[in-house]
Amino acid sequence: MKKTIFSVALTAASVLLTSNSMASETQCLNANVSGQGQAVLLLPGFISDESVWTEVRNDLAKQYQVHQLSIAGFGKNKACGQASTIMSAVKGELATYLSTNKLQNPILIGHSMGGLLAFDTSLNPNINLKAAISVDGLPFIGPIFTRNNQTTADDLTPQATAMKTMYQQATPEQLVAFTKQGIMLQTNQPSRYNDIINMAKRSDPTTAGSALHSVMTTDLRPKLAKLTNPVLLIGASGAFTTDAQHQAAKAMYQAQIQQAPHVELAMNSKGHHFLMWDQTNWLINTIKTYISQQSDV
Repeated sequence: MKKTIFSVALTAASVLLTSNSMASETQCLNANVSGQGQAVLLLPGFISDESVWTEVRNDLAKQYQVHQLSIAGFGKNKACGQASTIMSAVKGELATYLSTNKLQNPILIGHSMGGLLAFDTSLNPNINLKAAISVDGLPFIGPIFTRNNQTTADDLTPQATAMKTMYQQATPEQLVAFTKQGIMLQTNQPSRYNDIINMAKRSDPTTAGSALHSVMTTDLRPKLAKLTNPVLLIGASGAFTTDAQHQAAKAMYQAQIQQAPHVELAMNSKGHHFLMWDQTNWLINTIKTYISQQSDV
């Protein structure tokens, strides 16, 4: 299980703005907004641009006001001035974006690294989310590497530092090579391989290395008991083949949130890491159902 999940981990009045609602290379976080109603924000994951959410965005925008966010330096998006501290920059700009646009009880949905950011934002006492959803993004990536829930961020720091250097010194061709190593585990649709490869090739190495280091050294598990807004953690185990492997993956996800009474777990055993591609309808229905449940509270 170590090798499989490790590969998955590596690889964030109505407003009717279909483009340029917040677009500047000086910013690290940008957004396109469409639809009207309850505000729903979509964050991509590591070296992914906003296009990974397109199918989900198109559906949700029929019912909600969808803010399709992009992170500078990932995929087609040029790097920002804070590339070397991208995670802290995105967190700060996300808080400013929510405040400036006066979004009422927004729902924040993040994939992979974006899911980690969704957890982190939920813990910010100055931000009032209605709820958050993390799509295959764990509060701490450490146990994926070690298969030991006692692993700490300090334990992972040497490896995180080495990988930061490796990514930041990489050429576009090397970023592609890193990505290809586990690409079959990212999605069960070979037709999507080129999408992942092209996003990796176009990503900024400094941004990528900084982001990966931050992900590997961020452990939110001890803080989850303090969560006040609900969070749904969606796990993907479709890259596994046996019932025992599926159960082991579920147990690993569950262990991360065992001290978090406001966090629920939903597992999908058919899709790989990019559930928005592999299990599009299932993911959309799961998101809509969860939002509806929170609206009834």
